[in-house]
Amino acid sequence: MTNDNQSAAEMRGLLRFAQGLGLDEATVREIYEAVGREAMATGASDDTRMAEIRERMLAAVI
Repeated sequence: MTNDNQSAAEMRGLLRFAQGLGLDEATVREIYEAVGREAMATGASDDTRMAEIRERMLAAVI
């Protein structure tokens, strides 16, 4: 899977998750991009990165 395909697939899944939380797409994209930058800097795994994105999404609705 190419990076673009992986990113698109991740966003689709995250947007479905966000819909259940009541988050808008702009918020999800902001979180996704911020965590992506941080993950690149620290070398975090994809699983760690996605878990952090979901945690921040949950925190955004509290």
